Amino acid sequence: MNAIPELIGGAAAVLAVTGVWCNNKRLRVCFIIFMASNSMSCGLHVYAGLWSLVARDVAFLALAVHGWRCWGKKAI
Repeated sequence: MNAIPELIGGAAAVLAVTGVWCNNKRLRVCFIIFMASNSMSCGLHVYAGLWSLVARDVAFLALAVHGWRCWGKKAI
């Protein structure tokens, strides 16, 4: 058994929970954390050949990028 995917999966989970906590505190950094977590999960799902989950991870990553960009715009 390879422990590396388990460690990466655990780290991704910790980042995801941290991202939710930051989001609840309305901290923009949550999107950077989500991008890291989604990228890690995407890599694991590619490695495992779980293509529907890869598609989900790519969608979540795109939403995190969109959120980062929108949150950074000044309110009119």
